[in-house]
Amino acid sequence: MKSLGLALGGGGLRGLAHIGVLQVLEDNHIKVSMISGTSIGSIIGGLYACGISAYELETIALRLKPSDYLDYNISGFIKYMLSLFLPGVKAQLNGIIKGCKLERLVYQLSDGKSMGQIKLPLSIIACDINTGLEVVFTNSKQLCGNQRTVIIYNALLSEAARCSSSIPATFVPRNFHGRQMVDGGVKNMVPVWIHKIMGAEYILAVNLGQKEYDHPVAGLPQIISRTINILSFETSDSEEKIFADMLLFPGVEEVLLDDISQARAIIKQGRLAMQKRLPELKQGLK
Repeated sequence: MKSLGLALGGGGLRGLAHIGVLQVLEDNHIKVSMISGTSIGSIIGGLYACGISAYELETIALRLKPSDYLDYNISGFIKYMLSLFLPGVKAQLNGIIKGCKLERLVYQLSDGKSMGQIKLPLSIIACDINTGLEVVFTNSKQLCGNQRTVIIYNALLSEAARCSSSIPATFVPRNFHGRQMVDGGVKNMVPVWIHKIMGAEYILAVNLGQKEYDHPVAGLPQIISRTINILSFETSDSEEKIFADMLLFPGVEEVLLDDISQARAIIKQGRLAMQKRLPELKQGLK
């Protein structure tokens, strides 16, 4: 069979659909040769690359509570509010979620592995918000940096996933060696190009966005999520059409970051989407 490169896109909790996609691949003994991921795609893809099976990932997801991965920046918000009314108090609000719990969770689940300790080729996308450069955390020596892309090899998986998942205005940016890292979706929501450089013979890209939206959004998190989705869909669309052999849309609607109760349904939707395209994938891999 052809080598399969799997690109897992970002999209908050909708990314649990990636687990369903991986389950179908496992059930049909389809080997993933390399993985790339943005945001939630970096978490699911990174843990899978560590050797955690898709069904184990489902078990983990179904046990999670919002308090396991969300730590609200209450002190930062209070300081910011005080700075608005009290002379001499200076404070900035960089995000409503600190992100420490999420990073700690990935660290625990991955047994503290560094990118270099992971055998399956893995690339994780983030963005340096200060310079606008795309940042790629990877264990593949085939990738090299250029004027628009920074390559980082010496990072923990938990650090890379935390950087990649820092949704702007929601998560506090992750400081990594002097770089202010935010969600990789700002630069590349579905990282497909990496697989061409790494030599994948067939590329499956999973896009959690939608070409058309049929319901309104309400609240800051949903507005931010929808805005990023619209912008990133436009920027990723051309790359996906050029490089991806199969583009999969699970079609999961927006889900709040604390609505983990929908995990089972989201995973099922990813599984159904992959099952429908399975004959096409098998044919393409021959």
